[in-house]
Amino acid sequence: MTARRTTIRQLALTEVVDRDTPGAMPVSITTPEGGTIYHTVPLADPGTGRRRDARPQWIAGTFTLFPVVRLADGAPWAEANLWLIDMMESKSSPNMLTFASIADDLVAFRRYLDDEGVDWLTFPANKRQRPTYRYSASIRLAVQAGELSPGVARRRMGTVVRFYRWLMSEAGFRPANAPWVESGRFIELRDQKGFGSVIEVKTTDLAISGRRAEDPWDERIQDGGRLRPLASSEQSVLLESLAALGNTEMTLVHLFALLTGARIQTVLTVRAKHVMRKPGEFHGDDIRLACGPGTGIDTKGGVKGVLHLPRGFYERLYIYVHSDRARKRRRLADGGDHFDQPLFLSQRGAPLYEDRESRGPVSTGPRVRRHVKTGQAVRQFIRDELLPMMCVQLGNHRYEFSFHDLRATFGLNMVDAMTANETKYTRALDQLRQLMWHAQLSTTEGYLSYRENRKLFDAVQDGWGAHLSTLVTRALDTAVTV
Repeated sequence: MTARRTTIRQLALTEVVDRDTPGAMPVSITTPEGGTIYHTVPLADPGTGRRRDARPQWIAGTFTLFPVVRLADGAPWAEANLWLIDMMESKSSPNMLTFASIADDLVAFRRYLDDEGVDWLTFPANKRQRPTYRYSASIRLAVQAGELSPGVARRRMGTVVRFYRWLMSEAGFRPANAPWVESGRFIELRDQKGFGSVIEVKTTDLAISGRRAEDPWDERIQDGGRLRPLASSEQSVLLESLAALGNTEMTLVHLFALLTGARIQTVLTVRAKHVMRKPGEFHGDDIRLACGPGTGIDTKGGVKGVLHLPRGFYERLYIYVHSDRARKRRRLADGGDHFDQPLFLSQRGAPLYEDRESRGPVSTGPRVRRHVKTGQAVRQFIRDELLPMMCVQLGNHRYEFSFHDLRATFGLNMVDAMTANETKYTRALDQLRQLMWHAQLSTTEGYLSYRENRKLFDAVQDGWGAHLSTLVTRALDTAVTV
């Protein structure tokens, strides 16, 4: 066995108390010397849900789907799990997917330590023998061998550094020698209005380099990930394939992203109540939908924003929410048919994505949650049904696209529309930034420059291709004679 991550469906934090404490529960541990019994009570009062200790009351006392870092023998890695709990307690609504990723990084580190026989708490005078430097060297070799991407390598090393920082600041760990050499660097940031500021960040000599050189001809746009806008021909095939497959919910989900630029977590947490208003009550062809905290619609980073829905698409959503098909799915959902249910539900009435507010205690009934819903059903539909059909129609068996690419496609469609209307650059920049909720102007500028770069690339390719053909012909005529 090796170190691994497992999940506790519901972890209730407890504290050790005397056996006479009201509500105390006995806990027994079997050891070679015999059984040991102690008593605990939950940190969160069962009646009120409020914490018993002096910590702020907004800190949860129970965590759903808690990722446990386990050692090779199956025992929990105490320090690693305490760090995870400490980080979770610093957040009012911890994202368990994020902490599962951190736990995976710690598992990878522990497996390396076990495989190499390295003591993670011993820091000898020889720098190369310290666990942090040895792990950094191992990761660099994995990147060079193509076994690990630079991004994953940087994340893993960063997790290890943060872990040791916590051990030294909160757990009293004092290594005999420094785990790394730290230095400061300055980076420049620009806000939404273009004003710049400089901040200092700390870095270490363990950091994994490998910054990607900027490619002016790149077919992808950096926007919360490297996204590839779909060409008009691909968009046509996408819509034709969705129509042929006839899955109403998946068709509406994809159209929602394509027509608004919304991320998957936003699309899948729109509720039935958000499309209950009759289309005739709106003026104009632009129907606005507020998203973010307080609306019931989840957004990345809890940002507040407004989506702009075309009237024709809103009318289809209005028809769908009142259809027998949608009502049947809501009736199967927990809580029954009410308009606070998600607009898009599975055939069995399960949500396709869990917003931050609904990630509460795990059900012990027939709908036992074993993982957080993050749109897996949509991605499976793309992989198993949509992509195979598109590959056939496009004549490319290696064709791929991701749901997130629809966001970039929306952005570029807006750029093309504004270009056709001869919108001024500054106006187009501001409009697109607002439509896509960009925090950095540089992200928006990437969309505006993308199309020009592609046009220039095509022109250069055409010109160079003709010139190259002439040179190749001349070389062949000279080298090969009949």
